[in-house]
Amino acid sequence: EYLNVYESNPDYLNIFVVVMENTNLHSPEYLEVALPLFCKAMSKLPVAALAKLARLWSRYDAAQMRRMMETFQQLITFTILSNEYDSDNLVNDDATVVAATKCLKVVLYASVLGVDLDPDHNEEEEEERDSDELTLQDLLGEDRLYGTGPRINLLEKELGVRTRDCTTPLIAVEDFITESVVEVVEMDKDFTFLQVDAESTFSFRTCPFIL
Repeated sequence: EYLNVYESNPDYLNIFVVVMENTNLHSPEYLEVALPLFCKAMSKLPVAALAKLARLWSRYDAAQMRRMMETFQQLITFTILSNEYDSDNLVNDDATVVAATKCLKVVLYASVLGVDLDPDHNEEEEEERDSDELTLQDLLGEDRLYGTGPRINLLEKELGVRTRDCTTPLIAVEDFITESVVEVVEMDKDFTFLQVDAESTFSFRTCPFIL
């Protein structure tokens, strides 16, 4: 209903800032209805708005940021435990899990932006990898086969920062791993969605931190 409202009214973003100040979002009365809808609305914000949220939240301290991370993780785990997934009902198709994962991505980048970045610390390693190694995709010619090139992380591009530019984010990257997702995602199908069907089906490899 409010899909395009941000373009005409940037103050719409304030809703997401204010709601995330609620320290009881992990309570059962929110987990079933309100928080899933909130995450779906947030995940549909344009990239510029998500970047603005990440920059704002990067000013928070680690404890505030961890609370937000754990809120989204709890929703993901609650949703997964409340459902049964199989080859005909994949977790990739669960709108709540997907939306909460996309929200978690914003918190991850806030955590990275919240500290001093060092974009040069791994330049040598990247140059060696670029010049010396062929990837499996190169060897198989997958870019030609599927018509795909390198995946562009739009939020990363908008922020002008990469997670690997940060050696010590406010929250350790491994804390974003969500075991409930790892246990139910079918990796072979998820990889196929990334390579072939990325526009219509979500792949958790676009948010690899969660794995």
